[in-house]
Amino acid sequence: MARPGAVLLLLLLTSAAAVRYRWLDPVSLHGPAVQILSAESEIDCGLLCEGATPEECSGFIYGPVDGTCRLFSGDCRGPAVVSSQQTTERYMARSKCSGDASDPCACPAGFSRCAGRCLKRLDLAVFYPEAESQCAALGAHLAVPRSDEENQCAIDAATDVEVWLGINDTVTEGQFVGADGCGTASSTGPQWVEGQPNDLSGQDFVVLFPVERGSGWADEPALSLYRPLCQLGACYQPGCL
Repeated sequence: MARPGAVLLLLLLTSAAAVRYRWLDPVSLHGPAVQILSAESEIDCGLLCEGATPEECSGFIYGPVDGTCRLFSGDCRGPAVVSSQQTTERYMARSKCSGDASDPCACPAGFSRCAGRCLKRLDLAVFYPEAESQCAALGAHLAVPRSDEENQCAIDAATDVEVWLGINDTVTEGQFVGADGCGTASSTGPQWVEGQPNDLSGQDFVVLFPVERGSGWADEPALSLYRPLCQLGACYQPGCL
């Protein structure tokens, strides 16, 4: 079993692109392999993953004994790894991060690194669905802080204005789910403004308030105007501050 937090980089070069894979531990997978193929080496397995879209293949596990190449779609990286789905195998996570190749901690232009994440606050206040769309257009999702450190990063990135987070309880009232694919987020705790969430009708979407308004989460209606705070899920890099 790999050491917790271990990272191994594998660079695969083709005529079309260079794709970087990271051996992440811990990591949890959204489900079983979507494809099981044969490959002569880990490099060849990575090339098979590269031949699919990032949504179709988020990473792979290669079995050197029998040459099995298992391709996966969807994973959870970072503090919110789902223990019941955590893999102890050598999972090579695909990176869609287009930062500076000479600096493994660099984020793409416009994004800033904090607690391993790449964050960007957009300037225009919009309704929640538009906030989701604007982040998606950047290859990102609305930010989902999964630790005290990540929550402080979100507060700092918000720069004293209210921002949308990628957390809602639209499916089951009181059960908040993150847009990062890592499952539920706590509905209690110090990250919430006092008296929140208050579960009023239609208040299913989480906003982060700045210091002067309590510096915490609150549930709000989707048709409220706040700025999007975007997070690049595939740019997670443990050890980068």
